[in-house]
Amino acid sequence: MAELHDTVEAAARLLDLMRGTDVRRLRLAVDDVRIDVERDDGTPPIAQVTGAQVTGADVAGGAEAVGTGAVVAPLMGVFYQRPAPDQPPFVEVGQHVHAGEQVAIVEAMKSMNPVVADRDGVVARICVADGEVVEFEQPLLELAPAGSG
Repeated sequence: MAELHDTVEAAARLLDLMRGTDVRRLRLAVDDVRIDVERDDGTPPIAQVTGAQVTGADVAGGAEAVGTGAVVAPLMGVFYQRPAPDQPPFVEVGQHVHAGEQVAIVEAMKSMNPVVADRDGVVARICVADGEVVEFEQPLLELAPAGSG
């Protein structure tokens, strides 16, 4: 119970730091630590923490990205690495990608939904197999900062 209290207190402090900024949403999970901060203007998150991985800019000061960060499923569906079965994958491990670049597809109810990178980086790992059913916000691939490697 003390752990939950500490988490709520930390979230409240974080919200105080963000007061007066363009942040529109703070999403927090306790197990496996997940914090997402979204801006009001639709630009990529200013902070995203998944487990021990930190990506994006520091809320208070604009620090550079540290470690890898996940590109997550925008909805539940079937993950596809390529635009069609007879075509090459959108991305491969080691490939540089840019924010806004399509990296996969998630099919839901016969609708093909593009998955795009939320930042520049290098594909460090593809987390799911082609054709696998994925959950909402499940990590699909990991991006390392573009300057690493």
